[in-house]
Amino acid sequence: MIKVYTMRTCTCFVLILMLNSLIVLRAQDNRLPANLREKQISVKPQRLPQPITNNNYDLKYHRFYWIIDPAQRYISGSVTSYFKATKDQMTGIQFQLNKGLSADSAHYANKTVYINRTDDLISVPLSPSIALGKLDSVTVYYHGVPTGTGFGSFENFVHNGAPSMWTLSEPYGAADWWPSKNDLTDKIDSTDVYVVMPKGNHAASNGILVSEMPFDATSTIAHWKHRYPIASYLIAVAVTNYARYSDYYKNGTDSVEILNYVYPEDSVQLRAATPDVARTMGFFEGLFTPYPFRKEKYGHAQCNIGGGMEHQTMTFLGKSSFNHYVLGHELAHQWFGDMVTCGSWEDIWLNESFATFCLGLSYEYMYQDNSFKSYMDALRNDVTSQPQGSVFCTDTTSVPRIFNESLSYAKGALILQMLRWVVGDNDFFQALRDYLNDPTLKYGFARTQDLKRHLETQSGKDLTRFFADWFYGTGMPNYAFDVRQQPDFSTSVTINQTQYNSDVSFFNMVLPIKFIGTQKDTTVVFNHTYSGQTFVFKPNFRIDSVSFDPDNKILYKQSAVTLNQVTQNRIVPEDKIVISPNPANGTLKVHHASGNLNYFQIFDLDGKLQMTLPTKQDDTLLELNIQNLQPGLYILKIGTADWVETKKFMVIK
Repeated sequence: MIKVYTMRTCTCFVLILMLNSLIVLRAQDNRLPANLREKQISVKPQRLPQPITNNNYDLKYHRFYWIIDPAQRYISGSVTSYFKATKDQMTGIQFQLNKGLSADSAHYANKTVYINRTDDLISVPLSPSIALGKLDSVTVYYHGVPTGTGFGSFENFVHNGAPSMWTLSEPYGAADWWPSKNDLTDKIDSTDVYVVMPKGNHAASNGILVSEMPFDATSTIAHWKHRYPIASYLIAVAVTNYARYSDYYKNGTDSVEILNYVYPEDSVQLRAATPDVARTMGFFEGLFTPYPFRKEKYGHAQCNIGGGMEHQTMTFLGKSSFNHYVLGHELAHQWFGDMVTCGSWEDIWLNESFATFCLGLSYEYMYQDNSFKSYMDALRNDVTSQPQGSVFCTDTTSVPRIFNESLSYAKGALILQMLRWVVGDNDFFQALRDYLNDPTLKYGFARTQDLKRHLETQSGKDLTRFFADWFYGTGMPNYAFDVRQQPDFSTSVTINQTQYNSDVSFFNMVLPIKFIGTQKDTTVVFNHTYSGQTFVFKPNFRIDSVSFDPDNKILYKQSAVTLNQVTQNRIVPEDKIVISPNPANGTLKVHHASGNLNYFQIFDLDGKLQMTLPTKQDDTLLELNIQNLQPGLYILKIGTADWVETKKFMVIK
């Protein structure tokens, strides 16, 4: 899901802005506007549904029968549930239903049954009792005014004079508008949706539209059929006077319909945006597995939200979100989130980070431009500018924490990019295909350990430390590289690491560094296992510049590179000054060209001046006391009447 908010509460935050209707780039300052950041957005209050206290059944099928007028915030109808008893002598069944809705009665074994209620939990007594493994069914009749919690689980809006309604249940909103088993343990094997609505409207939902016909003189009834397992939060319906059209993804003699339900006043504009979805679907099929719901369809239903929501086989999204950024993200969810769904909101990254990462892959492979680098830079800038935390969701009672922009989306996507780097492209993508095709996970639920298992099995690497540091741990590293080259081109690289807002003592990582000379360059990969580690190698050219992580493979806060050429055991500065050691601890030595220094200043990266005192000064050497500086990166500004130099250095303790 691209973060979704009803327009009556707030606008959607946008991680990345569109450029030329195709390439997504960050705002100029590479950060989100402060008033749109996740931590400052107020979603509608979300109360977790009362847990089912007697989880004694396995859902097999739902038949929904709803009477909906999009001009009214009201729903009435019934839900028929087929289930198998998972415990012997089953004497009752429970569903979650917001207490604002009235559960009128139930029908079981050809008789009316009265419903018992405790807050948001309804219980239907079953007599005679049901034996273990037996398939049975019950129908619950209900009506009322749905609440609109979370991102807006049941909403109404008037567009161009026409009333509309839609649902969005993620994460806990299903119980706001229908009696459900609203959890991440039990997918419904198949569904039928019947919607009675005022004439002139159309209903969008999961699966295939079987029929749409007159119900009476003033009403129409639509029937949607879905025959794939589905989580309760992915069941959805939207009703308004939709205009409808189809695109098609074609692969040989086979094709998948991409069905679009849009507001009539926007249909001409939006028709131009959706054909690219077929191309993206072909890319994801080639990279992963065939489209998971190929026997039915994919599609989009417009509603008045900012962003999009990946309802199974039919994404709901707002007008401004008909662009590659949102369309590609939500399409990726059909594999990661819908076919294989996170088995707990603790592991929401298995949905959101994957969709964010897959969108990046589409820029990398589908567009021959700079959009992939821009996209990855934007993700890293977002993560490094936000409060730090674990990608593992530690508070599933908080909707903003579950869908935290920098953790569940951006940092998780960067972790996937690092996993790809650590295990290699071939093993990484094969592991993802194995994960999606795992019969214990396919069309079911997965946890992080399932993904880790497939990555380890395919690559032969133990990723326990990686997940402990990057997924469960907080923060990230800072790096400082001291590169020294001898006259015979022998080169030493000393790599130091400090932590940024981290509970991890050290981040093990293989680090790519590009060394550039005149018409020559080489990239060397260093297996960095401790701070202060020195590596020696010998390129066949003089190094003029150094670039760390040139292809956006590593997550880090800051990096600093010092390059020195050495002649006859004497440092010859490439610039006016050379600072050493770097990183420094206690004392910073500044070697400078002859001349009287007029000033020297040290700033932190926020631009705040730091007080320092010289402990030694002569014609070519200045020593500064930096014992008062906290670990991290700093900027030294120093100069004479003739020149000014600026250098970065790192402080360690």
